Amino acid sequence: MSLLDHPARLRDHVAAFRAAHPRADVRARFGESVTALLARRPDAVAVTADLMHATGLAGLKERHPDRLINVGIAEQNLTGVSAGLAACGKLPVVCGYAAFLTLRAVEQAKVDCAYNALKVILAGLASGLSYGVGGPTHQTYEDVAIMRAIPNMIVVAPSDPVELDHALQAAAEHPAGTPVYLRLGRGPEHVFNRPGAPFAIGRAARLTEGRDVCLVAHGAMVMECLIAADLLRAEGIAAEVLNMHTVKPIDREAILAAAGHVRAMVVVEEHSVIGGLGAAVLEVLERGHAFPVLRIGIEDAYPPIGPTPELREALGLSGPRIAERARGLL
Repeated sequence: MSLLDHPARLRDHVAAFRAAHPRADVRARFGESVTALLARRPDAVAVTADLMHATGLAGLKERHPDRLINVGIAEQNLTGVSAGLAACGKLPVVCGYAAFLTLRAVEQAKVDCAYNALKVILAGLASGLSYGVGGPTHQTYEDVAIMRAIPNMIVVAPSDPVELDHALQAAAEHPAGTPVYLRLGRGPEHVFNRPGAPFAIGRAARLTEGRDVCLVAHGAMVMECLIAADLLRAEGIAAEVLNMHTVKPIDREAILAAAGHVRAMVVVEEHSVIGGLGAAVLEVLERGHAFPVLRIGIEDAYPPIGPTPELREALGLSGPRIAERARGLL
């Protein structure tokens, strides 16, 4: 019997795969990364909307009290103040929940930051289903669609806590004149990237090679695609995994290169299927392609409330469910 069709064996196999990749807390890693950035960059300053503990920044109050600005629960003011800091030569790192940075403060992100070509790092934590128990008010599945539609806005979704550090460093070193939206998680996530691994904004990372199907993902879904690729391998299906951590500017060359040698493509995102990574990939392939493209994400409905792992499984965003659909597509 196929591994995918044997529930007990499948459960044990996936559990072993996950156990080989220990988890690390996203919030704690973000706080450490911001602290390290402030130590390297005298011009850097952290700005938050009363979320020091929720974004891992509590330690900054003791280490850099003059470089941590708390504007209170006012995300529009948070983003506008950060734009003013950038205009004065500072490097502001905006630390807030993705749901509020990209919805409540979207006008300030567009007009104050992007339109004025100011280098502001907008770090949106608790994105996707990572705050599943918070319900629709705190779950965030439209932020990529919103932010990538803003001219002059870069959108990056690191795949694990290690890549979070790489992405923040790359955003800080990126040329002035462009704000960067970092889409981050919240709680523990599996770690598979190694410290110091190559990372460049706009350049996807090929994690596995395959000639049958290409799995394209960002954020926590990259780990699920690695699990799916492992399960498909047991079926005799060779799956390439592309970590598309930068949604804008998207790596067109990597997508077209994969399109040249696979039979199908599956795009997985912890985001609405409307306007996100899947839409961006199809925009690259809009001039025609000779294989099916399947988009797996959150359908046009509000997800239920619950723990993140259970929500991912229920919505088809787990490795086994992705493998099943990829196998069916082929």
